[in-house]
Amino acid sequence: MLTDATSSQIVLRFLSNLAAIALLVVIYLGQKKDKRYGFTFILFNILIFFICYLMLRVEISLGFAFGLFAMFGVLRYRTNTIPIKDMTYLFTAITLALINAISPVDWTLPFMNICILMFVFSMEKLWFADKEQSKNITYEKISLIEKGENEKIVEDLRNRTRLDVTRFEIRSMNLVNDSAVLKVFYKPQA
Repeated sequence: MLTDATSSQIVLRFLSNLAAIALLVVIYLGQKKDKRYGFTFILFNILIFFICYLMLRVEISLGFAFGLFAMFGVLRYRTNTIPIKDMTYLFTAITLALINAISPVDWTLPFMNICILMFVFSMEKLWFADKEQSKNITYEKISLIEKGENEKIVEDLRNRTRLDVTRFEIRSMNLVNDSAVLKVFYKPQA
């Protein structure tokens, strides 16, 4: 049974965790403008927060704990791969949940959250800011690719996509359908 001190502690930890994950997702969305993983980051964070908090309070066997984390590992290998940067954000969301679930409720809790978020923000916005983004596009003018007319391809991609295309890489070619999958690099619009 939860006492008033224990219930107020979980509420304080959970609010700290929510604030931290909300800021992490805001930083992520400010850079990517892609909401696909924001949902995953928040839910993983909240679920792991409660699992860790429960594991600290309830006596469970070590085998059960390893089994639980092995299940997460199996789920990871059964899903589509995500880019390394998005995986790093997911790992950061999990780390924030662990810190908020198990660290003492004193000055160290907000200090650790703030330090992690400051490093993520500064690395994202200052040090490792992407000057270029990319996306895969199916391109059907394979004759230009065969002739090696890269400048014409870049110009055609700019006209068709309305993006500031800087370069491209050929990912795969389908000679049966006369098409290719290109990884197109472009400068994001401000």
